[in-house]
Amino acid sequence: MRRMPQQYANPHLRRERDPRAFRRQVCLLVSCLVLAVGFVMAVRQQIVAVEYGYKTEALRRERENLLDEQRRLMLALEERSSPAQLEAAARGMGLQAARAMQIEAGVSRPRSPALIGAATTGSVLRR
Repeated sequence: MRRMPQQYANPHLRRERDPRAFRRQVCLLVSCLVLAVGFVMAVRQQIVAVEYGYKTEALRRERENLLDEQRRLMLALEERSSPAQLEAAARGMGLQAARAMQIEAGVSRPRSPALIGAATTGSVLRR
């Protein structure tokens, strides 16, 4: 059952364009574009934030590794500069421990002329 006739009685008539409809469509298109650009910018900012998070975490791990290495090197330095290690290294080079008599003789006899003046000034100040 057909409600509309096959042929219309007004084939020469044209439909008028509604200017308000065109404006609504343009407004809708512009608002959709603005919304899409906003979403793209938000996603971009989120991606940048995640990248900065990864970089920060990598730098934090590198800092921890460097601090561990610094602690290890400080420990090695303290071990190497301990009196027992220094004495063993000196004996390995053929040095001998200083005797008390050598230490006292070195203090009472300055070796350079500059030290002679300093020694006499120091002895005057002590008196």
